[in-house]
Formats: sequence, structure tokens, C-alpha cells
Amino acid sequence: MRLSTANQPQGQQANGLPLDIPTSQVLDSHMIEQQSRNQTPQLFSLEQHRLQLGQVLQLCNEQVQVSQQQEISIQNATLSNVLTTDVLLLNVEEIASMRLELQRIREDQETSRHAWDQLLHLVVAVYETKEALIRMIATLQQERNSHVSGPGDEASSVVRTAAETTNTDRTCMVCNSGGASMMLLPCKHLCTCKPCAVHLRACPICGALKNDAIETPFI
Repeated sequence: MRLSTANQPQGQQANGLPLDIPTSQVLDSHMIEQQSRNQTPQLFSLEQHRLQLGQVLQLCNEQVQVSQQQEISIQNATLSNVLTTDVLLLNVEEIASMRLELQRIREDQETSRHAWDQLLHLVVAVYETKEALIRMIATLQQERNSHVSGPGDEASSVVRTAAETTNTDRTCMVCNSGGASMMLLPCKHLCTCKPCAVHLRACPICGALKNDAIETPFI
């Protein structure tokens, strides 16, 4: 036994441990190894939980990303609809504005047409008034020329009218006694004497109201 012991390497026992390692250290090493063996199933379980938690977190992250993509798509669609609606509303407002402008132009044209019609009627009325004044002036000029022809012509005209419209016996048609020497105006009938003509109001021949009486010589 001693020989076998002597043949072993120096500082090493039969169990393979160095001879110079303290006994307390050898015991601690065995305890650590035993604790490691006892903790191995727990570490495996924690690793499984960690992997499961990572998978759950990854799934949640993917779901969040999908939800975000859906939300972004909905927001983009809503924004597109809003922009389309705004464009349509803008087009509707532009069309309404153009209609109002067209209505205003039509009203202005109608007002201008009425104004031109009134102006045309005014021009025609002025032209007709001018023509009437020209005719009136011409008539007055003719009457003036006829009056300027001389007292002799006027007297002879009056005498001729009186001779044509008086009775043949030259007797006053009011008193039937005096001579018919007074010509009544404006009818120019020679039918009464001077005393009767003073009080006479109407012509005894035509019934016209007397304005004046002119004494004329017998014809």
C-alpha cells in the first residue's frame, strides 16, 4: 500500500484532487456544482418564458404595425375624400359664382336695352316735335304773308264774304227795319243793323257767339 501511494504524483490524492487544496475550498466547490445542477431546470424554464414573452411581444408589435398601417390607410382615404369634397365644393361655388355673374350681365344688358329704347323714343319724339314746329312755323308764315297783303285786300275779302252770306234785301234780321250794315265776327255774317249789333250775343243766321262786329258799307 505504501508503494502504491508512493508511486502517485506528488501533491495529488486518489480521488484526483490536489493535495495542497484546503478542505473548505473543496467543500465549497462541491456545493457550487450541486447548486448549479439543481438550478439548471429553473434556468431552462426561465429561458422558455423569455422566448415565449419575446414571441408575444413580436406578435403584439406586428399587430400594432398592422393597426397603424390600417389607420394610416383610413386617414389617407379620409383625406382624399375630404380633398375631393373640397374640390367639388369649390367647383360648385365657382359654378354658382359664374351663374350669378351671367345673371348680372343679362340684367345689365336688359337695362341697357331699355335705356336705348327710351333714348330712341325720345329721339323720335324730338324729331316729331321738330317736324310739327316746322309745319306750324310754315303755317304761321303763310298766314302772316296773307295778312301783310294789304288792308284793301282784307276789306275786299270781308266784303265778298259778307255779300255771300247776307240776305238779299239788306234788312236787319233782328228788327227787320234797319239796314244790315254790321258784320258779325267770327262768322262774318252781314245780317244786322248797328243798334241791334250792340246788344246781339249770337248770329241770327248760324247761331255762332259774337266776339265783335264790324260796320261795312252796303254792297
